[in-house]
Amino acid sequence: MTNSIIKNKKHKFPFLFEKYTTDSEDYPKDLMNKIQSSELMVLNVPVEFGGVLENPNAQNSYILNILKCLGARDLSAARIFEGHLNAMLLINRFGTQHQKEIYFSEAKNGILFGIWNSQLPSEPLELETSKNKLQLKGSKVFCSGANNVVRPIITANHNGKQQMLILNMADNLLEEDYTYWQPLGMKSSVSCRFDFTGLNIESSQFLGLPNAYFEQPDFSGGAVRFAAVQLGGAEVLITTTLEHLQMMNRTEDINQISRMGKLAILKKSGRLWLDEAGRAFDKRYSNPTECLQIANMFRTITRQICEEVMAICELSVGLQGLLKPHPMERIHRDLSVYLKQPGPDNALLEIGKTLLNTHSNEG
Repeated sequence: MTNSIIKNKKHKFPFLFEKYTTDSEDYPKDLMNKIQSSELMVLNVPVEFGGVLENPNAQNSYILNILKCLGARDLSAARIFEGHLNAMLLINRFGTQHQKEIYFSEAKNGILFGIWNSQLPSEPLELETSKNKLQLKGSKVFCSGANNVVRPIITANHNGKQQMLILNMADNLLEEDYTYWQPLGMKSSVSCRFDFTGLNIESSQFLGLPNAYFEQPDFSGGAVRFAAVQLGGAEVLITTTLEHLQMMNRTEDINQISRMGKLAILKKSGRLWLDEAGRAFDKRYSNPTECLQIANMFRTITRQICEEVMAICELSVGLQGLLKPHPMERIHRDLSVYLKQPGPDNALLEIGKTLLNTHSNEG
């Protein structure tokens, strides 16, 4: 199954298998242009709206493998594209027929979507009524893709609940504020701050009912997507380490061989977990409890795998791997930052609670 998936991706999307971008920390324009000119833009869109998979809700192992490949190609581009896929899922689940027709058509024509939810407590985004008009007040941070994302979905407090809104940044170019985005890695994701104060909103821009964004199992279950991207980062670190050892003629060193054995196990473990996560996400609406349990496990074990891979690769390559222009340096920095996803402790607590509840019910 996995081999056929990889062969299919190499044939259809060869740009996913190019070398990791290491010479620039700017927005990955060339790679994103290739993505936006491909079928990947409607990867998880239903066929009746121009999608390419017969049943994207039952082919999540394929979708997660795409994200893993893109993570191995460029973690920043993968972060931006993962947001696009999330937006497509939200529109499909909560959008009206008219919204689906419009927005899925735009995606098919290369328009980039995203989802921006993060904000600072000191400047939450509010949707207020001013002079009989709906108007935004406040900001969002970590807006990955910045103005390159033409159709972001944002969440704003409206009457005490969070309402999803679909914006058109082409008509409302805002100043990209990078005060809060001076990271060690992932700089190319251009995850800036936007101040939306004064932006007028029409009711047609509402997506779903209030608080729909937080509905399960998609809200927490969606962690399988960023975990897949992270695994791609770990796999390209392994490849980079193997290439370094070959170049340095150190493949016969017994200590290096032992480390490669550990990396092989970690790589295989990640792939097995990815396939399991894909199967669980396929059944997320018929079995949401299992989906959320597997999603929390997958994101937790993926972080452990990635951190162990990073440590072994550091030890194998040594200081050279943390110095420019060695390709490992950039990948290492990007993955270090991308692993810092919200709520890791809460995910582990939920895993434990589910196990305890299951045991109690069985008893």
